[in-house]
Amino acid sequence: MKQIRSGITFGIIGGLLTFLFGGWSIAVIGSLMGVGLGMGLGGSFERKEPLKIAKAVLPTAVVAAVILVVLSLYQNSVVQQAIGKRPAPAEVTIFANLIGFLGSILFTTLLAALHGLPEKQEIRIKFILLAILVVAFPFVDKLTALRWTAQIIFALIFVILGLGLNIVVGYAGLLDLGYAAFFAIGAYTTGILSSPQHGIYMNFWLVIWIAAAMAAVWGFMLGAPTLPLRGDYLAIVTLGFGEIVPVLFKNLIDVTIKEPFTCWILPGIIRLFGGETTMACITLVNHKDLTAGEKGISPIGRPTIPFINYTFESSNPIPWYFLIIAIILLSVFIIRRLRESRLGRAWMAIREDELAAAQMGIDPVKTKLAAFAMGATFSGFAGAFYAAYIAGIFPSVFDFSASIIILCVVILGGIGNINGVIVGGLVIMTADRLFLPALKDFLASLLTHTILPSISDPVMQLTVKDNANPILYRFLLFGLTLVIMMAVRPEGLIPNAQVRAELHADEELALENAKKTKG
Repeated sequence: MKQIRSGITFGIIGGLLTFLFGGWSIAVIGSLMGVGLGMGLGGSFERKEPLKIAKAVLPTAVVAAVILVVLSLYQNSVVQQAIGKRPAPAEVTIFANLIGFLGSILFTTLLAALHGLPEKQEIRIKFILLAILVVAFPFVDKLTALRWTAQIIFALIFVILGLGLNIVVGYAGLLDLGYAAFFAIGAYTTGILSSPQHGIYMNFWLVIWIAAAMAAVWGFMLGAPTLPLRGDYLAIVTLGFGEIVPVLFKNLIDVTIKEPFTCWILPGIIRLFGGETTMACITLVNHKDLTAGEKGISPIGRPTIPFINYTFESSNPIPWYFLIIAIILLSVFIIRRLRESRLGRAWMAIREDELAAAQMGIDPVKTKLAAFAMGATFSGFAGAFYAAYIAGIFPSVFDFSASIIILCVVILGGIGNINGVIVGGLVIMTADRLFLPALKDFLASLLTHTILPSISDPVMQLTVKDNANPILYRFLLFGLTLVIMMAVRPEGLIPNAQVRAELHADEELALENAKKTKG
C-alpha cells in the first residue's frame, strides 16, 4: 500500500507539472518521474532476483503512469482552453503521452529491478543509464522544443558552486556566508582578461584556470584573518567579505597603480638622507576603468574549440551544456580525491573537534586555509563559465542572496555529500529558473481568461495581476522549503552517513532502549 501511495504521489506531481509546460513535456517528465520513483522503490526491497522486484513494482508504475497521462490529457483538453491557448495537435498528444506512459513504466521497473543485482554491478549500470540520460537530454530537449537546456545550465553552475562550498561547510565545518564573493572574483577575472572593453583577448581555456587560481588566492586571504574565529563570529566575517567584494567591483572605475619602489620607497630613502631626487615614477595603471561600475563588463570572449575554430554561441546551448558537464565531472573527481586524501580526513577531524585534531598532530592553520582556498577554486571555475556564457557581468548578480542560495543548495541536498549537493542544486535552481517562470506565465494566462474579466475595478485588476507572480515570493518559498526540511529531514535529501547518524543519534538510542525494555 505504501508503494501505491508513492506511485499516486509521483503521478500527481508529474501530471501537475505538465499543466505548466504542456505539449511534449509529458515525455520528458514521465521518464524523469520513472527514474525517481524507481530509485525510491528499489531501496525498499532486499537484494533478490531482479525480475521479482520488477513484477512487485509494476502495479505501482502503472498507477503512476495512468495518473500522469490522465492529468496530461486533462491539461490538453481543458486547461489549455482555460488559459487561452490552443490544444496540442492530436499526433503530438498521442505520441507524447504514449512515450511518457511507457517511459514512466520502463524506468520505474528498470531502476527498481537493478536493486536485485550485486551492489557494484547495480552502481555500474545505474551510472551508465545516468550517463545516457545526461547525454541525450539536450538533444531530446531540442527535438521537443521545450527549451529547458539553457535554464538547466544555470542550475549546473550552482551545482559547481555548491560543490565548492561543500568543502568549506560540509568537510571542514566552517560556516561561510560570503561565498558568492569568490564567484564574483572568478567572473570579473574572466571579464577583465577576455573582454574587448579592455582590449585583452586572452583564450578562455587559459582564463578559466587563471580565474580559479585568483579565487583560490582570495580564499586564502579570507581564511588567514579568520583562523581564530569559530561559529557565529566566522559567519559574520565571511558575510562582511561577501558584502565588500561586490561594492569593490562597483567602484573600480578609476584605478591608478604606481610602482612602489620608484614612486615612494627609493625617493623616500633619498629624502631621508637630505638628498633630492628626480627619479621618474613608473605608473603601471593610470586612471583605468576596470569594471565599468553598474554597467558591468560586456561583451566577454567566448570559448573556441581549437583546430575546428568553432566558437560557442548563446543561440546554441548544447556545447555550453557539455562544457559545464565536463567541468562538473572534473570537479567531482578532484573533490572525491581530496575527500579521501590525508587533507580530506584532516578537514573532517577539524569539523568534529578542532582541539582534539590539533592534539593529534593536525595543523589547524594549514587545514583551514586549504579548505577556504580549495572551496574558492571551484567558485572561480563557475564564475569564469558564467561570465563567458552570458557574455556580461553585473555586480548585482553577486549580492548576499546568491550566497544564501548556494548555502541552501548544500543544506537541502545533504551537507558533506557530493551526490546530495548535485541533487540539491538541480532541485533549487530548476525550481527557480524553470518552474517558477512557467508557473508565473500559467497563472497570468489563467487570471486573464477567468478571474480578471469578472473584476470591474481596474485598480483591483492590476493589483491581482501584479501580486499573482510566484517569482516575487521566491525567497519566501525557499525559506518555507528549508523550514520544512529542517523539521522533517534535517540531514538533507541525500545525507552523508556520518551527519545522519549525528542528527538521529537520540532517536536510535531511544529505539535501542525500547528494544531492550521490550526484550
